[in-house]
Amino acid sequence: MKTAMSYEHFIQVAELRTKVLEAAARYDFAETPKALLFAERCHAGQRRKGPAKLPYIIHPLTMACHALALGLAEDELIATALLHDTCEDCHILPEELPVNATVQEAVRRLSFFPEPGVEHSVARDRYFARIPGNRIAVLTKLLDRCNNLSYMVYGFSRDKLLDYIEETERAVMPLLTYAEKNYPHDANALFLLNYQMHSTMNSIRALLERNL
Repeated sequence: MKTAMSYEHFIQVAELRTKVLEAAARYDFAETPKALLFAERCHAGQRRKGPAKLPYIIHPLTMACHALALGLAEDELIATALLHDTCEDCHILPEELPVNATVQEAVRRLSFFPEPGVEHSVARDRYFARIPGNRIAVLTKLLDRCNNLSYMVYGFSRDKLLDYIEETERAVMPLLTYAEKNYPHDANALFLLNYQMHSTMNSIRALLERNL
């Protein structure tokens, strides 16, 4: 069973990777191929939380493919999606990323680090406060949260699920409202992200209520 699961993971990663590289070639992306290779190297051996223990690279790859499916076929956005966790999880500075300054800045805004002497909740509020003003960072965070919401049932306790939903409503949904106001040309993608996140949260809440 373990061997079969590992093989399925390998196929999933390979398919997602192929989609990203095909899009990069089709649109003549310069940053995305570099970002993909670097993200693969940084996240090598890392696994997502939960019983399935999926290879971590599936997360940024899925975000990149999600962006492409939403019509957000933009080199710097896809590169940011691929690299959004590398600084935070792999102890790398944004300026060390092998991509342009636009991608580096978006990843910097998306990297959360605890602040010495600062309560975690305060540090998280400061983190979310610095994301607006950068369209690529805002869209990447929405893609990130959408993917995490869909996966969290595999690795979160009941309390953690509720806390994550609460944080999403308090800190992430305002980013979506901000994007709707400031990026009207992204309206279709934002509508789908809004629908997907709310649908997932409502479904999880309903299941938790039934199991009271």
